[in-house]
Amino acid sequence: MNRSNLGTQLLAVVLTLGSVGNVAGQIQTTTIEDVVYRADGQRFSGTIRIEWRSFLAADNSTVAAYSKNVQVVNGLLKTALVPTTTASVGAYYLVRYMVNGRVQTTEYWGVRPSTASLKLRDIRLVGPPTMGQLSSPTTAADVTIAEVTGLPEELNARAKKGIGYIPSRAAVINADGDLDAAAGEPTDCVRVNGTSGTCGSGSSGPAFVDSEVPAGNINGTNAAFTLANPPSPAASLQVFRNGLLQRSNVDYTLANNVITFLSGSIPQSGDLVTANYRLGASAGQVGGEAGGALAGYFPAPSIAAGAIANSHIASSAGIEESKLALSFPTHSNSNDPTADQKAALTGTAGSPSMNNRFVTDMDNRLTNARPPSQHPLLGSAHQDTNAGSAVRGDLIVGLGTSPTLWSRLPLGAPNRCLISNGLDVVWNACLFTGFPAGAVTFSDSNGVLTHNINGMFWNNAERRLGVGTASPDATLTVFDGASSTGRTTVNIKAGENQANTALTRWMNFAGADLARIEQDGSLWASRVKATSTSTSAAWQDSGSTTDPTTLANGDAWFNNAEHARKTRESAQTHPQPQVICSMIGAATSSTTLANLGTCTIPVGMVRTGDRFEVRYDLSHEGSTMAFSMALKWGTLTLMTGSLAGTEAGAAGRVDALPQGASVYASWQSWAGTGAPAAGRMSGAAPAGAIQVALQGQMSGTTGETISLRNLTVIRYPAQQNP
Repeated sequence: MNRSNLGTQLLAVVLTLGSVGNVAGQIQTTTIEDVVYRADGQRFSGTIRIEWRSFLAADNSTVAAYSKNVQVVNGLLKTALVPTTTASVGAYYLVRYMVNGRVQTTEYWGVRPSTASLKLRDIRLVGPPTMGQLSSPTTAADVTIAEVTGLPEELNARAKKGIGYIPSRAAVINADGDLDAAAGEPTDCVRVNGTSGTCGSGSSGPAFVDSEVPAGNINGTNAAFTLANPPSPAASLQVFRNGLLQRSNVDYTLANNVITFLSGSIPQSGDLVTANYRLGASAGQVGGEAGGALAGYFPAPSIAAGAIANSHIASSAGIEESKLALSFPTHSNSNDPTADQKAALTGTAGSPSMNNRFVTDMDNRLTNARPPSQHPLLGSAHQDTNAGSAVRGDLIVGLGTSPTLWSRLPLGAPNRCLISNGLDVVWNACLFTGFPAGAVTFSDSNGVLTHNINGMFWNNAERRLGVGTASPDATLTVFDGASSTGRTTVNIKAGENQANTALTRWMNFAGADLARIEQDGSLWASRVKATSTSTSAAWQDSGSTTDPTTLANGDAWFNNAEHARKTRESAQTHPQPQVICSMIGAATSSTTLANLGTCTIPVGMVRTGDRFEVRYDLSHEGSTMAFSMALKWGTLTLMTGSLAGTEAGAAGRVDALPQGASVYASWQSWAGTGAPAAGRMSGAAPAGAIQVALQGQMSGTTGETISLRNLTVIRYPAQQNP
């Protein structure tokens, strides 16, 4: 059962007896609707059992004694009941709050007639109502029980009907001393403790197991849980997950004492799983169930587990608690020593045989005793050795003579090691001697194991490897420090099966790529950070004479032939505008045209289809002398203009369009008070680099001046995007 859908699936479980108001043929009821909480602030979920005695409703309708269960899910309570405050004397409701079949608390309700829903605070009573508490006051003619001498004492000495009293049932005494009807099936038997269960001849009644926690890991994947006993009958099993009753063959299956949850209902971490079930009667046990230090049933109970400890057993008994708990022998007698073996073990001779390996025919206690005699290891007593006298440090080895004999190998010289020559063992130079700490060994041209600590060094304490250095300062340090001939280079060569595997990868602690060199040499990185210096730029693209043939959105490159930087967006190529000049110019009061500012366009940047935008701003320092200006494209004049002396300045824009041997231009100019002027022209294109010059002059001799406040030249490289 999916916990996240718990509220949605169970909100529909609300039982209602009726609706408020008089409907034809129905008794009037009042709706009780509220939210029930636990003391810890969580919403209550469980069952509310409502019980009542028979009474007469306000309209004299007979309400039979009965009970009903109302499911409360996520605290939501809603039910309808017949009013008792206007009913016959002594009418009320006994309410029990239950979780997993166990009663948590009990309270009393007195319901009044109401067309609106009532809350619990409107109907709760402090206890069972006394005479007249819920009904109209008695009249003067009424005689109370207390007024009858001796009647209260007689009534108190007798058991009275309990809430659960039902006619035609066996009566049992409840915890309040009242008479209730025995619960169970009509064919069940009632025990002396008031419980009921299946009857059985010559057997005890069934046992009940409540709120057992089945064994099994609650981790969201384990589905199998084991009960302490197989439920009998199997249908008596009730499995609860977080207080919700699970359905057999829908949420789980039962095999013997193993509960297997089905997919979708597997308990998750933090869930609580409990089970209630019955245990079948045990044949031959006619007595009651034993308790205390005993387990089982009378008349043949057994000692309960843990009832006897070491402290209860005398040390002279030679037994401990663990042995008392065994119900079978600790071992069989099949492996006990035989009589011959016991005789040999006690120091007396037995009969040697395959089954008696405690005694051998070499035992000097037997008739064929042969006491061992001392002899040298390499003496004549051994026919498979070369005779000789042992010396301290000798080794006994099998030498390759014919036949092979055991012989002595004298101790070798100091710092010599025992190695194999393929036929015999011999003393030879040790392979691993004299190497300093951190040296990485290799075989030299003669096949001898050696090292070069300055060429290869391993710092094991800090896990650093140095190539060409004995002082690595990083995980891998590569440095050729040889004087005059040192050259440090790291070559990474792709393999024949490199395919799409990166040549180099840099990763974080979790193994995710931070940067890498792809198999085609391209660099991938989440960020590239570089710093320009006074001698070099941080980024350089040597460019290509043609645009790349394979492009993707976001690509950027430099076209050498067009002298333009380009990018790729929306599947189109876009050149970037270039600011060739943007500057402050000079001032003049000359009566002839003088250069106020110039900007040179390299010859390679003047191409057919390019657009050059020239913007200028002039200021007039005066208010009487008229002035004029002109914009030159090399030797070609693109525009001229004259302004009155009252103008404070002028601004304009000129667009030049080189077209092979010609130049086409259009212009606009503005002044403070005069009307905007515009025009266009064309002329022969000057050869070579182009000098753009803004010129100005005053119309007469004056102390007034005109000044160039800004001259900007922008190039828009030609580009076609069909």
